[in-house]
This record gives sequence, C-alpha cells and structure tokens, in this order.
Amino acid sequence: MVNIEIRELGKSGVMVPAMGVGTMLWTPGNSIAEETIAGTYTACLDAGLNFFDTAEIYGGGSSERVLGKCIKKDGRSVLIATKFAPPSPMNPLTQKRKTVSKDSPRALLEALDGSLVRLGIDRIDLYQMHMPPSKNTIADYMDVMSEAVKAGKVRAVGVCNFNESQIRQAHAALAKHGIPLATAMVGYNLLRRWPETNGTFAACKDLGISVIPYAPLAEGVLTGKYRAKGGHVPFGYKIALYFGHLNITKDRRDSKPLIQRVFSKPLELNGRRLEPLFQVMGEIASAHGKTLAQVAINWLATNEEVGVIPIPGMKSVKQVGDNADALGWSMTKEERERIDEVCAI
Repeated sequence: MVNIEIRELGKSGVMVPAMGVGTMLWTPGNSIAEETIAGTYTACLDAGLNFFDTAEIYGGGSSERVLGKCIKKDGRSVLIATKFAPPSPMNPLTQKRKTVSKDSPRALLEALDGSLVRLGIDRIDLYQMHMPPSKNTIADYMDVMSEAVKAGKVRAVGVCNFNESQIRQAHAALAKHGIPLATAMVGYNLLRRWPETNGTFAACKDLGISVIPYAPLAEGVLTGKYRAKGGHVPFGYKIALYFGHLNITKDRRDSKPLIQRVFSKPLELNGRRLEPLFQVMGEIASAHGKTLAQVAINWLATNEEVGVIPIPGMKSVKQVGDNADALGWSMTKEERERIDEVCAI
C-alpha cells in the first residue's frame, strides 16, 4: 500500500490526501452498477484515498446519493467536497429552487441543504461554487457562503472554473469575514497548461490557495489508450476539446486568430504533436516502473510551485490501485524539464 501524503486545503486547516477521487460518473446511465461503485469506494478507503469530490449537478444529484449510500454502509470517516451551481453561461440548465429564486445568492443555502441530505452528512468539508455566476456579484455569493461556514455546515470554501480576477474577488470577499478561500478547481493537465500562464497559478500562489485539477488525464488521452492507430477519442469529448480549442472564454493568453484555430486540431487530438511527449513519458515510466497515466498524475501531484491535489475519476478497483501508485514517488528535476521541452513544441 502506498503511503499517502496528507496536505492542507489552502490555509483552511482542512487536511486531505494528496489525491482526491472524482465521482462525476458515479451516476445511473454511465454503465456503472452500484455494486461496482461500492467496491470502488471500499478500495479507495483501503488505499487511503478518502477525499471524494462530487456535485449537485452530477446526474441531477444521483452522484451525491450513491456516495451517501456508500458512506452509510461502510461507516469509515471520509472527507467530502461538493459544489453549488449558480445560474451561469457555463450552466444554462440551472435547476429551480424551492424556497428562493434560482437567481438569488441565497439559493446556495438551499442547494447546500439538499447536498447534505443526499450525502447523509451534517457538514461539507469543501463547498465550492461550480462556476462563476452570470447574475449578482461573486462577493454576494461569498457573503452567503460565509453564513454556511459560520453555521457549521461548511469547513472550507472553494471555487471552480474561475479566472484570475474572479479568484481574487472571491478571496477578498471571504477575507472580510475572516474566512480563507481554500481551493481553485481548474482544468489542468500535461496538455492543458493554461493555468500556468493565464494568472490562475499566480493568484493561487500569492493567496495561498490550493489548485485542484480536474481531467488530470485529459479524459484518458494521457493514458495512451488512444495512441495506437485506430484509437478514437469519444465524440462528446472531441466536441468539448474543439470548444476549448477555440478559446472563446479566453482561458488562454493566445494571440492566434480565431480562423486559424477553427481549421486546426486541438492538441489532444493531434497524434503527431503528442508522440514526442508520449515517448518522453514512456521513458520516465520505464525508469520508475510506472505507467503513462501514473507519470501524468505524478507530474501534477509533485508540482512545487503551488499545492496541487489532482482528482482523477475512478470507476473500478483496478483504477483505484493504478491511481494510488501515481503517488509515493517523484520524477527528477531533469525528467520534469524534459517534459517541459516536449510540451513547448
């Protein structure tokens, strides 16, 4: 069993394993039986991975419900992160609220209570805004979030998909209540390194905020499973990659003309450009007795610039073991430099 390092979420005092467990696909309709989820959950705890990330919009709450069943049945102590989804351009199908308008910042409290019921717990260890709001201000939501913390229903506060300015706004608003912004969840992996240059890392480093990367394996691309001739990235992910590639939300500081991006491939789908990276990753993997996926996750988890806690999705007992083995070792400085060189091509 790997000895899992314990890390603090920002300056919140909440301590979690150096890797979380993504449960977005722990929902009906994703070809995962509840028995398989239960076995995966048990394997996570046996491996020392007891930090689970979910959200109210994952399967319309079914991810939280399934996770709640596992918590009740197993009985061991766990750490839970979940998310509230405000009305946002990133989430046009925001669910209606029963007690307040869905446009009201106080909808956060109703959403929180719903998550607590579905999870069967009394307090959330990390409660996150899933995306920036389209109405009201970030400060309005952080004021309400502070109420949840002071009521004892939330231990630490995080944000997801916020840019540098929005992260700083959330931090400043919480600071007025004496509460630190603990985490910023962003899409970050070896093929999506924009947070390093778009100000996200700078803000997190300045303010003592932990980074939680989602899609740490680029939806499976970094495992190498699509590398072989004939490997096909799922259509839905291709569409998402192309939208990201267009940079409409300005995640990247990219001066490339839109028309040029329209008629070029996202990096994740460009086998010719990926191959040099895979070759270097393969050599590093061989040197440490690891897999490509474990190299990709270890590269995140051992980042020395900011505190990083990756949350790979885990859908089977085997995946739990494979992901856990990404921890407990570290590639050399020279190996990281080699990865940087090929990523810059």
